Amino acid sequence: MTAPSTAAPTGFTLRVPTSWVEFDVWRATRTGDLARLVDARITQEPELAPQRSTLLKLLRQTAADAERRGAVFCAAMTEAVDDAGVLAATAMVFQTEGAPDPADNTVEAIAAQVSAGAPADGSPTWRRVEVVELPVGRAVRISGVERVDLGARGSLDAVVMQTLIPVPHEQGVLDVVLTSPQVQLAEPMLELFDAISATLAWSSD
Repeated sequence: MTAPSTAAPTGFTLRVPTSWVEFDVWRATRTGDLARLVDARITQEPELAPQRSTLLKLLRQTAADAERRGAVFCAAMTEAVDDAGVLAATAMVFQTEGAPDPADNTVEAIAAQVSAGAPADGSPTWRRVEVVELPVGRAVRISGVERVDLGARGSLDAVVMQTLIPVPHEQGVLDVVLTSPQVQLAEPMLELFDAISATLAWSSD
């Protein structure tokens, strides 16, 4: 779905709800940071205690996936829901160098390279492609239900929102990707993903 980052990370900020867990990808795969984050969350919300192992497993899988794909930002939502197990979603940001010709990194050029797709007979997958106006500028928005590669864990259908925006004053494209396996909640998830994507801002840091 996205290529590993091949450009020096650009300064940006992305805000996620306070219930999400944001973590450093490198540290999350090499230290006990994730266990500490989960325990801190359980301290705030003791009702999550029975789900500790499930939450920790989801975060570890997310961190491993983020590192494998070269993410420069990662956050995850893991919410215990009565009679529904765990409600999960992830946010990752990637940066690529983009096409060699800067003219191919414009919003119009990026949109022209992505195809939309209506649901096929018997398939739950679909894709919508549009140009959107964000506070940081115009971007290409790809949203829908798609088959997502999980590496060694196979693949699954997931709600996906991908926002591609040219990096200002330099060659490259920033790619904000939000996913959730809760395809039965596609529309509410896409609304949430839209709100998170809209918080993207450029930073001098």
